[in-house]
Amino acid sequence: MLNDNTLERLTEMMELLANRVIQGNMGVTVDLLCWTPLAPLIRASRRTRIESNTHTIRLREKASALCEDATRDHADLLTPAWG
Repeated sequence: MLNDNTLERLTEMMELLANRVIQGNMGVTVDLLCWTPLAPLIRASRRTRIESNTHTIRLREKASALCEDATRDHADLLTPAWG
């Protein structure tokens, strides 16, 4: 018999796998819709999603670079003063 924590984790994993399958099927459906009169809407949606993802990636890269610079330039601030 599984304890509550294990059962909860297994349930979460199964939900995650099911969502991945659903998203994969949605991708196929959207690909098929590209051959219909809905194509301009699909393209606009994809373009918006790609631009949003690109913006997020660029912000993460900039933040990562700033953190690396701060860590390199001010490593003395990372050690406790009382140590």
